[in-house]
Amino acid sequence: MSPTVLVVEDYADLRSAIAATLMRGGEYACHTVRSAEAAVDLLRDHHYDTILLAPRLPISSDPVMHFLASTQPAELPKVVLMTDDDSDEPPPATRVLSKPFNHEELLAEVAR
Repeated sequence: MSPTVLVVEDYADLRSAIAATLMRGGEYACHTVRSAEAAVDLLRDHHYDTILLAPRLPISSDPVMHFLASTQPAELPKVVLMTDDDSDEPPPATRVLSKPFNHEELLAEVAR
């Protein structure tokens, strides 16, 4: 079974490009959503190996982090914040993928 990735990004073009890159070659199974609320809805029923999360969605990515901490503390997925602002302080146990990133950087971070 392929590793699973949830992409939480409000920009449709970027969300689609990330999913296409990850699913190329069948290496990853990928779901995409445009809001933190939609991500939490999926996380209620699915476990993901990696979550790629834009920290400043239309409102905030905090609901996703709070949901994960409260419901899956023993088996937290890898969370990667996709940001273009170096001043963002990542929460503990998260990584940062700086925008703009290329296909190779994206694949390397998800595989890490």
